[in-house]
This record gives sequence, C-alpha cells and structure tokens, in this order.
Amino acid sequence: MVDSKQLPDPENQAGAAFSGNDELIQRRRRDFFTSLALLLLAFAMLAKSLTFPMTDSYGGVTNAWYVSPALFPLSIAVTLGLVSLLLLRRAILDGGARRRQSASKGRSKASFPASASCRVAVIMAFIGLYVYSFVPSVDFALASALFLFLFITPFYIEKVALIPLTLVGAVIACVLITLLSHRPTSQQYALDLVAIATLLTVATIAWWLLRHSPSECRKLRTVVLVSIAVPLVLVPIFRFFLLVPLPVEGLVIDTMQALVSHLTAQG
Repeated sequence: MVDSKQLPDPENQAGAAFSGNDELIQRRRRDFFTSLALLLLAFAMLAKSLTFPMTDSYGGVTNAWYVSPALFPLSIAVTLGLVSLLLLRRAILDGGARRRQSASKGRSKASFPASASCRVAVIMAFIGLYVYSFVPSVDFALASALFLFLFITPFYIEKVALIPLTLVGAVIACVLITLLSHRPTSQQYALDLVAIATLLTVATIAWWLLRHSPSECRKLRTVVLVSIAVPLVLVPIFRFFLLVPLPVEGLVIDTMQALVSHLTAQG
C-alpha cells in the first residue's frame, strides 16, 4: 500500500502556486510604480535636454548637431524612457497594475527594503549620486560603469539584501570622493581608483551573498559584464567619433586617448 503521507496534497500544491503567483504580482506592482517614476524622470530629462541648442555658431563657424551638448542627455533620456516602457509593459502583462485580489488583502505589506516607495527612493538616490558626485569627479567611463553596476544589481537579481549593500557602497564611494577631492593628493587617478575599488568590493560581497545560487551568480556576472561593456562602447563613440567632450577624462579615457594616439602614429 502507498503511504498517504507520500501522496501530494492538492491543497498544499494549490496554496504554494497561489503564494508564488501572489509574490510575482507584488513584484510587478513594485515594478509598475517604479516604471512610472522612471518615465517621469525620463520626460523631465528630455524636456531639459531640448532646451540646449543642437547647433550653434562660434566665430562664424557653425558646429554640427553631433557635437551638441544636448546629444548625450537626449540619448540617456530616450534610453531611460524606452527601458521604463518595457518595464511598465511587463508589469501590466503580469498583473502588476491590477488591484490585489481579496485573498491577498490580509497579507502584510512588503517589507521596507522591497517596497515600491523604497525602490523609487533608491533609484533616485543612485541617479543623484551619479549626477552630483560620480560624474563631476571621476573618469566618466568609470563613473558610468560603477553607476550601472550599483543601479542594475539589486533590481535585476531581486534579492532584498543587495539593496542596502549597493546603496551603502554608493554612499561610501561618495564620501571618499568628496573627502579626496578637497585634499591635495599626489595620485593623479586617486578618485578613479576609489570607483574601481568600490565596484570590485561590492561585486565581491554580492557574489559571496549569492554563492549558493548558481542562477543568481550568472545574473551577477551578466551585470558586471554589461556595466563594463556599455561605457567601453559608448565612451569612444562620443569622445573620438562624435568629438563630444566628457565631464571628466581620467584613467580609462586617458588610456583610450593614448591608444588612439599610438595607433594614429603607427598609421
């Protein structure tokens, strides 16, 4: 005879399926409100960028549109808007825009680190640190790589512990950058080294937290590769092909410039 304890319990299976579906809907609800906040930010950036001149004349010489100071913020605003629309679409398709079912009304609200308000606040904090701390002080390629890594990691992997980890890492980097920028130092690339150290440290701690989950480790590896690859592709395009001056040209861009000069001399 078959032991009844070994038979699957239909009620338990149904409860587990409902719990998993309810958790997915809660995540998509947070994605829904997050995407709306990002869309508002993208529209604000787009409106501000459109106030910059696309062409101008200096000393009788007219600059082409591709060297306009509006080009880079416009590209960021459009990209952010498209990504926000994709996130909004996914949230709506998965039921994130619908009201909660009556069965889930009795459940407790999401904990603060995973709540929609927290996600929006963290996103705004990352963007604020990037714009007002990283970009004015650190090599633009490194600043962008650090921002992308800190920004993508907690939301792509969706592990609550990564939100305070990345936020604390960003704040510590901001404090160190602020302190070093107001003190004379013999190290030319000291602030760039802070960005590199922050990225490596946070990535190492994140890997340690995720080490028992191969799928999440693969996601972390993808985030690291994307965060490094995107600036390495976009920065040379804007700096050397479109001739757009970047806010700070430090360790990475100076290395690129030396490589371009070497290749030009060889050619």
